[in-house]
Amino acid sequence: MTGADLPTCFVVTGFGQKTDYPTGRVLNLDLTFSKLVRPACDVAGINAFRAIDANVTGSIDLIMYRWIFAADYVIADLSTLNANVFYELGVRHAQRPNRTLIIAEEMLMTRVPFDLSSFVVHQYRHDGDKITQAEQDRFVPFLADLLHKMQAGVARERSQTPPVPDSPIYTFLEGMVPPDYQPKAALAAPVYVPLDGRATAIAGDGATIFDLMKAAETARKKNDFDLMISYLTKTIEMERGGDDSAKPDLFLMQQLVLATYKAGEQQDDPEAAIDALVRAETMLEQHCAPWLSTDPETLGLLGAINKRMYDHTGELDYLDRALHAYERGFFIKQDYYNGINAAFMYTLRAGIVSDRFEAIASYGQANMLRRRVITICKELLGALDGSAGPEDREWVYATLAEAAYGLGDMNEQRRLERWLNAEASEFARSSYYQQKTRLTEAIETFGKTDLPLARQGHPQVITDPANSYSIKTEAAEPDGAITIIPKIEPGRKARSVEISYRIEYND
Repeated sequence: MTGADLPTCFVVTGFGQKTDYPTGRVLNLDLTFSKLVRPACDVAGINAFRAIDANVTGSIDLIMYRWIFAADYVIADLSTLNANVFYELGVRHAQRPNRTLIIAEEMLMTRVPFDLSSFVVHQYRHDGDKITQAEQDRFVPFLADLLHKMQAGVARERSQTPPVPDSPIYTFLEGMVPPDYQPKAALAAPVYVPLDGRATAIAGDGATIFDLMKAAETARKKNDFDLMISYLTKTIEMERGGDDSAKPDLFLMQQLVLATYKAGEQQDDPEAAIDALVRAETMLEQHCAPWLSTDPETLGLLGAINKRMYDHTGELDYLDRALHAYERGFFIKQDYYNGINAAFMYTLRAGIVSDRFEAIASYGQANMLRRRVITICKELLGALDGSAGPEDREWVYATLAEAAYGLGDMNEQRRLERWLNAEASEFARSSYYQQKTRLTEAIETFGKTDLPLARQGHPQVITDPANSYSIKTEAAEPDGAITIIPKIEPGRKARSVEISYRIEYND
């Protein structure tokens, strides 16, 4: 069966991972399409596709506008409050009085824009990086039933009994007539692929954007980052419609940045790795605005790049840049990944800064973050249902173990390590113990520091061994004053004070 044999449903949605900025969550919108929308359309006998599934060459905007108008049905997913989706939904509502469905993940409904508050928005549950089988079992037949009812409405249209409009324009502007548009060229729907043939990624001639994205993801799983770069480069070229001045999609550019520095790491050459990191950060700054962004994925990439640059160079500036990114990402997303990385960077910083006050403050901030991360991890473990496998838990347990170790809670750390040794994958265990070694070194380095408290201009107070006086130096000034404060016994009046002192200079 081909796309030409079935009614069409154009799905207006983002693709890849998109950030829900009000909550900081990152939702994989490809899962919404593959696990919920497309299976429901299969049940209803409808060929469902997105712009990235239809675009083989040329402008993605042309594909999008043509199918918004021409599709028999449109399903718009408002999840993450994607501005492009809202605009495209408005275009559909202006063109067609009927056959448009609106869906969104359930947390959006607490902040739905006012103009859509009177609309029927069908809710589903999205857990970020997965959609549960229980939710699939609930939502797929529900959405398929809605589509069946719309198909019954089409039959009524043919019998001269038009259904009630689902477009607000045709609802409130009674008598509005849909536009009569006659395209100059035919537009064929993508070939309908049965369920059992959808897992194969096609990356040759005639591949769509989504085919190339799947091929890039397959290459990533195989750690073939050079191949991943080639697929992503072609994907971005197609998505831009051949216009190099067009802004590339954020998700695609994030994946290219990741592949670029990962490919450099695979070379047994520190200079090549540094060069790849520099190129990756240049791309990130050109296309993702990392220093202004509130996107957790962008901030995570910025942190990872600068953390690696610090590892190669030992320069404090890179450490501070990584710390800025991880900490900002943590405050936005409240996730354990950014939080535990920020805590580690603060611990590193505590051992290398030249001011004791700064060192103590950094070490204390690291432990404050660890306590918050522990709370987040425990809440997350409580939310994981019984169907969650070790792969969903091992990084949470590894993070809890690292946080407990950093806080000196050795009993809890040993308990968590026993779970990791028994249940976690070899990769997760290896990553945890490598990080534990680095954290041990950072803690020991901080413990060995014996910095004077006045290195960067802070007043220093010195008390003599007999506790009879104290001296306060104002080190912030080149010719700063030295204040000697005698300690007078309570209830007695001093008749005279005798002072003897000697000044020694470092030079």
